[in-house]
Amino acid sequence: MNPKKIKYEKNELLHVPVLEEEILKYAPPFTEKILDCTLGGGGHSHALLTRFDQARLLATDRDPFALESAQMKLGKFLPRLDLQHARFSSLKEILSSKQWRFDYIIADIGVSSFQLDQSERGFSFTQDGPLDMRMDPNSNGSTAQDWVNNANPAELTEIFRKYGEERFAPKIAHEIVKKRKILKFHSTVQFANFVASLIPRKFQKKGFHPATLVFQALRIAVNDELLELKALLNTTVDYLKNEGRLALISFHSLEDRMIKHKFQEWENPCTCPPNFPLCICGLTPIGKRVFTRPISPSLEEIKKNPRSRSAKLRIFQRI
Repeated sequence: MNPKKIKYEKNELLHVPVLEEEILKYAPPFTEKILDCTLGGGGHSHALLTRFDQARLLATDRDPFALESAQMKLGKFLPRLDLQHARFSSLKEILSSKQWRFDYIIADIGVSSFQLDQSERGFSFTQDGPLDMRMDPNSNGSTAQDWVNNANPAELTEIFRKYGEERFAPKIAHEIVKKRKILKFHSTVQFANFVASLIPRKFQKKGFHPATLVFQALRIAVNDELLELKALLNTTVDYLKNEGRLALISFHSLEDRMIKHKFQEWENPCTCPPNFPLCICGLTPIGKRVFTRPISPSLEEIKKNPRSRSAKLRIFQRI
């Protein structure tokens, strides 16, 4: 792992993890092995390794800069650490080679604060930078700039509508294609200002940038986030110990819906018609939801960290 050097600001290393108290509270009391699938700044892992002083941690992240930052934060736990540069779709290969089973698997899905705050990463519409948005900037994948300057109107409309639930998706897509014939999009602020100019003022919410949903949609498309989440769900449950727990934090309704439906499927996998007196499909539950509804941040946490306001935590326990 040789990431291109980007200067980290002090506040990045002090990144506050979302729902940290809840992640600690619902950790199995017997936790010995932990898998953190989105290490980020290392906040959740730091709290868990402090609580469980004999536990070992395997942690992954697709962002090489996040791993570099977390390595500094978690330095004192080094003998108990195994950090890997990987996306969710690579987890199965890594876990198969380790042959571990985990008491606690966690993932905080979505963009992190230090990614948003680094203008060079291209996630922010308030700080000017290249229109990038790749979680792994060293990858050869398409950037947000590639999408907005090359995708056809139908593709852009689908992205903005599906991933951003943007009501003005067709209009925005049409105007982007029209504008780029004259001037290509290359920076975050340039693109954000253009999108904002297309949203009628009466539909603009106070404290909510008009380009938020479009930026969110592009980020999800650039990073294949829903396909990656599907890979995470299809892999992790097989590596939970008996009574082990899977705790997932999401920030988008599509992600939360995927997690909710998968947890329900694991809890009640039977495919027999409801009027059958006995199950003949042979599918049996592999666990249960710890709560039927997601856990949201407290008002106190939202006040301290406004970015946590849309977070939802769901927990599944293997049986």
